[in-house]
Amino acid sequence: MSSVSQFRDAGAVVSCRAPASRASPCPVRASRRARSWIFSLRTLTLALTCWAAAAIPALGKGVTSYDAPVEPHGSPRVSLHVEEQGDGSPILLLHGLGASTYSWRRVAPALARRHRVIAVDLRGFGQSEKPFDQRYSVADHAAHITDFIRRRGLRDLTIVGHSFGGAVALMVTLEFNRREPQRIKRLALLDIPAYPQDPTPFVRFLQQPVLPYALLTLVPPEVPMSLAMSGEQQSGAIDFGDITSFAAPFREAGARHALIATARQLRPPNWRAIVRRYPSIRQPALIVWCDNDRVVPLSSGRRLARAMPDAKLRVVRGCEHSPQDEQPAALLGLLGGFLR
Repeated sequence: MSSVSQFRDAGAVVSCRAPASRASPCPVRASRRARSWIFSLRTLTLALTCWAAAAIPALGKGVTSYDAPVEPHGSPRVSLHVEEQGDGSPILLLHGLGASTYSWRRVAPALARRHRVIAVDLRGFGQSEKPFDQRYSVADHAAHITDFIRRRGLRDLTIVGHSFGGAVALMVTLEFNRREPQRIKRLALLDIPAYPQDPTPFVRFLQQPVLPYALLTLVPPEVPMSLAMSGEQQSGAIDFGDITSFAAPFREAGARHALIATARQLRPPNWRAIVRRYPSIRQPALIVWCDNDRVVPLSSGRRLARAMPDAKLRVVRGCEHSPQDEQPAALLGLLGGFLR
């Protein structure tokens, strides 16, 4: 029998007419407090469940959603969540660390007026499959996207990658340029970590041994998401509704594991070898950077633009790290000129 029932049974036989001492509280009052706590917990659980369900963004008009199986060499098969819209030359959108296809809600519809826009949730993120393994390095994510591109038969592809997704885009391009350079036509790289750097406080937290798993399990995901996107919130680019949509997938243990496992492998062991290959990327590249980026410094964007033979750097004013969220009109203007 539950403790509430036990209190109720006790309340039937114990008289509490006299004030109960602090050492011996009245069972009936304890019964009421227990019922109140249980009701509050049930209400909170129900509210969070409904909140999480409501936070999953609905597909826009003309958007097709599907799961695409991928099986890169040496890895088990997993499904990646994909959202497609529009017709024309293909554009692949790759989101950043901890994000999802929701990142592109303000730019994908406009791009789809002239192009076939394909937004993918990286392995372990958004609505993609979330295996409990360690295949979450930059190279692992790139291998899954490379296999996706091959299986979908995509050619003359423009890849737009934000932050971590841009690092994945570079690895994908380097891989295809070995044998199939015709696959990737252009790159648009938004505030990407192309060079080794000190981790942000949030990434440093995720790289701790045990604490991230415990804390991310106990704390509602909106809390760490708000901390991770504090710059975008301060600029007014996103509101709490956006935070709940970004945070919704992290109610799953697999998503929390993917976030932590990816954060712990952000720096490839062969960084120097990768950096030395940047000059071999001869595709036209648009490098876009926020003027107030405190996640990846603008100096990294300048360095990358110098390293790639056909790259142009454009700085967007009035944003922190996510131009697609903070300055979508400015980003669309830059992409429009680049894609012509």
